[in-house]
Amino acid sequence: MFTMPETITYALPEQIGDYGLFVGRKKEFDYFLGDWYYYLRNNMAQSQAIVARRKKGKTAFLQRLFNTLWSAPESGIIPFYYSIKDMDMTLAEFSKSFFATFANHYISYARRNPEYIQIPHTFESLEEVIEIAPELGRPYQSIQDSKKEGEWGLMWEVASRAPFEISVSKGVKIVQIFDEFQNINAYVCDQRGEKIGTMSGTYLDLAEKKEAPLIISGSEVHGLIKIIRHLTGRFAEYALGNLPEDEAKEAIRRYANAARTAMNEPSVEKIWNLTQGDPLYIKALFTTRYNDTKDYTNEENIIATYTEEITRGEIYKTWIEYLAKVFYEVNEKNAKRLMLYLFHAGEERTRAQMIQDLKLDMTDFELEKKLYQLIKADLISQGETNFDYIISKDITYELVFRRIYQKEIDNFVPDIRDEIRKEMGKTNYEKGKFREYLVRERLK
Repeated sequence: MFTMPETITYALPEQIGDYGLFVGRKKEFDYFLGDWYYYLRNNMAQSQAIVARRKKGKTAFLQRLFNTLWSAPESGIIPFYYSIKDMDMTLAEFSKSFFATFANHYISYARRNPEYIQIPHTFESLEEVIEIAPELGRPYQSIQDSKKEGEWGLMWEVASRAPFEISVSKGVKIVQIFDEFQNINAYVCDQRGEKIGTMSGTYLDLAEKKEAPLIISGSEVHGLIKIIRHLTGRFAEYALGNLPEDEAKEAIRRYANAARTAMNEPSVEKIWNLTQGDPLYIKALFTTRYNDTKDYTNEENIIATYTEEITRGEIYKTWIEYLAKVFYEVNEKNAKRLMLYLFHAGEERTRAQMIQDLKLDMTDFELEKKLYQLIKADLISQGETNFDYIISKDITYELVFRRIYQKEIDNFVPDIRDEIRKEMGKTNYEKGKFREYLVRERLK
């Protein structure tokens, strides 16, 4: 069983900034430091894929998991964290970057010195420190030799296999944590400058190595799932949801304190009702420049700030990245009608129901293709079967969408402030009944 360290050393600087703002994820830690850790120690752990849309807290969790493992040397589990950038790189550059990061993390853990992570050596300067861990010497030299010969494929083969091969030769376990994994097929180029769309195939074999299993994540849900499904059976999917109520309320209190914003328990409850524990929404409500009153004991201040966030703040900008791209490509009113319909439904709907309720002049096959484009853009989700579709309950996402598009769809202009006010005060029962009413009204 994993023993939590008394103190965590933040060897890897965390993107969350103020480390005290990280709250909870008890369910996730209980699994990865519980059953999965047990399987890891006993050579049974399956590689994992953490799936969630952008800004759900994936990176925060993965970086805290890294630092927790790094801070527990008695466990003998060596963590390696690598974030795959959304920028074009040659296969040679990618191989060097990957190996250099691994080497720095490996040496940092062995020497108990965070500086190798915080001020890492480049691939070229690794020669200065390679004697600290001689087992790194052979792959390092092999990559150098392959680089001189222009053998980029061999460079990557050696770099990608290094964590597994060293874990076997030294009798240790290495956990490989890769963030933004979907980028591996989108930005790495061969010697002709063409994208290598099959890079993820590297892990058809390596993801099954029990000595150095992977934990991967990505912010483009459909893209990541497509890769996972291609790597048949190599990864177990782990859905990362919102914070549960107790953790969300604690996060609200901590952000309020960090942002010097007055709060009381009724306002905590209202913000919980509004955000439903979404990390982005909680953070945005407190850190936005529109939080100028610094007083959320007054309900009207919460409403005013959240309205600005939905209209032009970080929340708006996050969702508009998803929406603008797909509607530029699809560019049809029916796609927007379908989304509004699913928002109002609040539960799964079949293609047959959509064609009937919306009186769509298209075949089932045409509708399926359109819905697939929306799924691909992470705007809607597949339901229990391939015939069912749903938009998971998220009032903030719904309000962003409706503020921009509802007038165009059905000539109705939603009162955003009023809907925020209602949402903050509703019980779960009332929210369900209100959705039923909206569906009935739209279908009249």
